[in-house]
Amino acid sequence: MRSEIDVLSPHTLEDALGLLRQHQNKIRIVAGGSDIIIQLRDGVVKTEKLLNLIPVKDLKFIEKRNDKIHIGSLSTYTEIIHSQLIKKGAWILREAARQIGAVQLQNTATIGGNLGNASPAADSLPPLYALGAIIVTRNISARREIPIEKFFSGYRKTALKPDELIEEIYFDRLKKNDAAAYLKLGLRKANAISIVDVAVALRGKVKDSYGDIRVALGAVAPTIVRSHSCEQALKGKHLSEKLLREAAKLASKDVSPITDIRGTAEYRRKVVSSLVYQALHRAVSGQIGSGSER
Repeated sequence: MRSEIDVLSPHTLEDALGLLRQHQNKIRIVAGGSDIIIQLRDGVVKTEKLLNLIPVKDLKFIEKRNDKIHIGSLSTYTEIIHSQLIKKGAWILREAARQIGAVQLQNTATIGGNLGNASPAADSLPPLYALGAIIVTRNISARREIPIEKFFSGYRKTALKPDELIEEIYFDRLKKNDAAAYLKLGLRKANAISIVDVAVALRGKVKDSYGDIRVALGAVAPTIVRSHSCEQALKGKHLSEKLLREAAKLASKDVSPITDIRGTAEYRRKVVSSLVYQALHRAVSGQIGSGSER
């Protein structure tokens, strides 16, 4: 009996790109399957064909090139968790990966799949925003490098063209004097979708101030949000306890949360200030990243 959906499983990147060019709008990519299989079952996604990328080994790597960390799109969260390069140079991404579902999900879910699914509640996205990640996409004829903030165009919408796939992600590694932290609030301690999550990264330290500050929030808008007002309040300033609290309050003005089964919009807005303050405090006090996490 013929399946209703054809599953194509190329073993090389070139073959995968050729199939994408050939089928374009009639095919959907599987890069782990933890999201799309459920979406197909529930009728949220309909397609004639699936392009299974799992056999394409060229998309599975975590490596350092110059001072940047490059992650192939088929790298799983288990591989990210156990990578010493990530532990030392992108610990906020590691912390987020540790909170993505159960071990079984971490073994199969991929960072490229998480990006392609474009959920505003995806745990890996705020750390990638805070790290200033670049998304490298590719079709059969060319590559594109897209800053992560331009990659998402709306709720579950990306800048990917019909014949493109995500090849890799890269960003500047965090260094010894940089500060960073990731925090997540869910309905329970494990396997929970975020109510709110936050990633902060502070770079360019001069005495007790930082010249480059990024504060990214998830599950509070159609896409991930950078709190530019919070960042500007902290940039180049002496980071006193009072300033951290005042800057964290500004973050709640940069979000546009909704009410759903996990929490009300009002609750999310109130949580933002508290979570941003906690993340900033942990980062600059060395409780995460510059301390035991590395």
